[in-house]
Amino acid sequence: MKKILCLILAAILIVGGVISVTASDINDLEQRQAELEAKQAEDKAKLEKQNAAVEEQQGEIAEINKQIEAVSTDIRTCHENILGIEKDISLKQDQINKANKQIEANMDVLRQRLKAIYIAGDVSSIEVILGAKDFSDFLDKLQLVQYVSNHDEELINKIQKQLDAISAEKAELEKDKAELESEQATLEAKQDELNTILEDNKEVLASLQNDVDETQMSLSLSEEELSGLSTEIQEYYRKQREAQAAAAARAAAAAQQQSGAGDSGDDDDSGAVSGGGAAYIDSGAAQHIDAGGGWVWPTPGAYTLTSLFAESRSYESHGGIDIGASMGTPIYAANSGQVVSSNNTCPHVSSGGNWCSCGGGYGNYVWILHDNGYETIYGHMSYAAVSDGDTVSAGQLIGYVGSSGWSTGAHLHFELRIGGVKCDPMSLF
Repeated sequence: MKKILCLILAAILIVGGVISVTASDINDLEQRQAELEAKQAEDKAKLEKQNAAVEEQQGEIAEINKQIEAVSTDIRTCHENILGIEKDISLKQDQINKANKQIEANMDVLRQRLKAIYIAGDVSSIEVILGAKDFSDFLDKLQLVQYVSNHDEELINKIQKQLDAISAEKAELEKDKAELESEQATLEAKQDELNTILEDNKEVLASLQNDVDETQMSLSLSEEELSGLSTEIQEYYRKQREAQAAAAARAAAAAQQQSGAGDSGDDDDSGAVSGGGAAYIDSGAAQHIDAGGGWVWPTPGAYTLTSLFAESRSYESHGGIDIGASMGTPIYAANSGQVVSSNNTCPHVSSGGNWCSCGGGYGNYVWILHDNGYETIYGHMSYAAVSDGDTVSAGQLIGYVGSSGWSTGAHLHFELRIGGVKCDPMSLF
């Protein structure tokens, strides 16, 4: 048995050596992938800040537009008031013109009176009075002169007051108009200033939006490159697993042929499970097993194997080892890698036996892909503490012992696959 396992491991190591020729390439790809993921994280943080800046700039532009609209409203109001004052000034001018016409008519009457006095031969009030024929005529002439003088003076004063009042009102209106025109000019200057500020802010917004577009383009290119890298990396590991599976199959066939040719074996299967030089581990072991190369025992403190690898069962050959442990015992990743599949939906987690097909019979489980195409599966958990896509390190908590799925009691089903082929997990220890 030991010789067969050694042959299988040797074949795998040989294949590993062949595949390692391209290890530098895959390392470069994975390094580039890490760089792109870091750049993506940086770009996403930058994009978040840039979008916030764009939103803030848009808010400033909206505020400037509100101010421009308010100033435009004030300008329209000023213009309407100016038009109203101009209309009032026009009415006052009409009144002034009408008063001037009235004065002109009164002046015509006065001129007629003076003309009548002149025709009478008198050129002054004294001459009119002194030219009286008798006292009665004197009184008549004196009364006429006084009447004409008083009437003309009253008329002229009245019209002059009207003219003064109208002129004062017109002057006040013209003053109001001048103030409104000044206010309108100030508002128009403010509007021009706001429009200039608006254009400047629009340029800033365009620059910020351009930064956003560039960052989004960078993210898109990174995503596209990451997608291509992921495909290359997955293809690399797929081919690696195929090569390892083929090598393992060839080694197994060679070992079987050698065994059939007369190899009686160095031990039997009843006393120990052998692999990689490690003997069967019983419950008395106290140390934390470290196999080297980063491999660690998944349940430190619990080492009893209740079922061995390739154990013959009525329905199948056992594809892993069963480690006896009580409910809730912590389970740790045997090595670093990535969780490619997990299940945490099986409700049958009691310590007793269950016969459900949840998780394909594994119940709640975690499936981890390691380097070089190694895969480990941890079945029948009560709870899986990691999820699909998580990256885990050796010795990291990934779940707890249970009895979910197709299980006869609380234990950990620990399975190893190399290149997709189930192998004895004890070969790691």
